Amino acid sequence: MSGSALAVLIVLGPLLLAGGFVLGRRTARPERTSDVGTPVERATFETLHTASLAAPPLRAGLTEESARKAARRLRSLLGTDALCLTDRERVLAWDGSGEHHGRQVMAQVEGLLASGRGTAFASGCGDLDCPLRWGVAVPLTVDHRVLGTLVAYAPRESAVLARAAGEVARWVSVQLELAELDRSRTRLIEAEIKALRAQISPHFIFNSLAAIASFVRTDPERARELLLEFADFTRYSFRRHGDFTTLADELHSIDQYLALVRARFGDRLSVTLQVA
Repeated sequence: MSGSALAVLIVLGPLLLAGGFVLGRRTARPERTSDVGTPVERATFETLHTASLAAPPLRAGLTEESARKAARRLRSLLGTDALCLTDRERVLAWDGSGEHHGRQVMAQVEGLLASGRGTAFASGCGDLDCPLRWGVAVPLTVDHRVLGTLVAYAPRESAVLARAAGEVARWVSVQLELAELDRSRTRLIEAEIKALRAQISPHFIFNSLAAIASFVRTDPERARELLLEFADFTRYSFRRHGDFTTLADELHSIDQYLALVRARFGDRLSVTLQVA
């Protein structure tokens, strides 16, 4: 088996397991003429499609908004009666019946957050009409750090649900890890930009001021224009209102820089700009 094929199986394995669990829990439905393939193929497609819808919110990290958007998709993956997502401090989202159980969740997952090991528990609900009698909580981890939990509920104890919840939680953890990588990449870019700003050569500043000074007596108007160019250039270079800029502003800054360099080198400097 090739490396790429193995990678696909590793990524899809947990979701296909969850898809099998969904297929087992769903009741039979009349065939539609538009259905194609076997029931297993359709369940696999639905599982992958649901996962693709749950992934984008999770790529924003584990927040209340991302949890709320992903919870319904994740519950659909597991085919369970209720599902909630927590961080280390509170319930972020609840989807399904029995939302009153949300008040007990953090106490039930306290040990999991400390140990990083999944746990199953009786719901302890006193409402005889409540269908949620059993739950399983599994950790959401990134780099061995427990960021939160995924908790799935069912009417009765189920080893299959416990295993499927663990696989889905691992898939969610991968999405959260990718979110952290995205943030790390953004922070790296921002740090590089700040470092470049900090490295504006003092020699450039001194030389620019010396060039401006050389025009003060011979061409005061030129000196005034260069001084304004220098002020605008340094103000733009050390701006603090954001790390990104428009192409137009960047090109304008380049023009200001070149104006200052031309003041020093005159005709010895030839510059050609090509902008797509």
